[in-house]
Amino acid sequence: MFKRTFAFLAVAFALFGTQCWAQACGVEEANCHTFSPNNTTFTYNFVDGSKLTVQFVTVLTTFDLRVAVSHPTNPLPLDPNEFPQGTVCVQYPSNATNVCSQYDFTGNAGGPHGVPVRNKDYKGLITLTLIYNSFQQVHTPAFGHAPGDITTFTENIITAYIQPIVDGGMIGSTPGLSSAIALDEPLTETDTFCLVSPQQFQTFTVGQVIELTFQLFSGANGSCPNTGTPIRDKTATLSLAMASSGCGDYISSPPLQDKEEGNKFHWDNKDGLNEFDLSTVGLPAPGTYLITLFSSKFSPQSVCFNLNPAP
Repeated sequence: MFKRTFAFLAVAFALFGTQCWAQACGVEEANCHTFSPNNTTFTYNFVDGSKLTVQFVTVLTTFDLRVAVSHPTNPLPLDPNEFPQGTVCVQYPSNATNVCSQYDFTGNAGGPHGVPVRNKDYKGLITLTLIYNSFQQVHTPAFGHAPGDITTFTENIITAYIQPIVDGGMIGSTPGLSSAIALDEPLTETDTFCLVSPQQFQTFTVGQVIELTFQLFSGANGSCPNTGTPIRDKTATLSLAMASSGCGDYISSPPLQDKEEGNKFHWDNKDGLNEFDLSTVGLPAPGTYLITLFSSKFSPQSVCFNLNPAP
């Protein structure tokens, strides 16, 4: 009889534990949102001042998704095959020393910890946009993700980086949800970066092409302009964000309707320039925009420009 009662209680506790994470969002529950076919995007706001936007391409069912913040300390559980030695978290000013913010997903669907299941609850990739305020110098930005029911970060899902002026952050895409964290990898090389164009706060008109060009010189601590021999950067990429007047607070990351393949720079051997033709087609105007360039060869660099409507 005792064994039967014990077994019954064990099952009951197991079911109770399952229902704890499977229950629906409370009426006033913070950072819990119900997604549905007609509700595919939501922004979670946190007491440390950060915010995380979760955007699905297509939602097939209705499910609740919670995001909680935990604060692990360095060294973090990182896969050394994906993140080089010396990788640390990005710290926010509101946090204590050596403390970062990790975003943990739970819900009431059928995946690990109740997260939704791809091709059952939704289709396509999920876009995560993490915005935060930090004065930490980021050498090489990385957006860590721990796929599945694990606690070790094994993926770098970053697709764009917004260098903080007041607000900055990272954008990434992933096929599933688990835990995510903003990371700073050490630079593999330290070369001298010199921006050639555009000029800071230069004004353009919608429809114009912005010639984004820079020169790179071997070795750190060089000056600009530089009399050395420019080198090619095959790893450089860029991201674009709309910002408030003065290029401070982040507003949005508008998609580029006419963009070059892979957002990669071309090499102009004659003039020694790494160049990219940035289209302004489809961008909201008037507005102020922040371009962030990042690479494995130099720390992130940024330049702002103003955009006026077409005549």
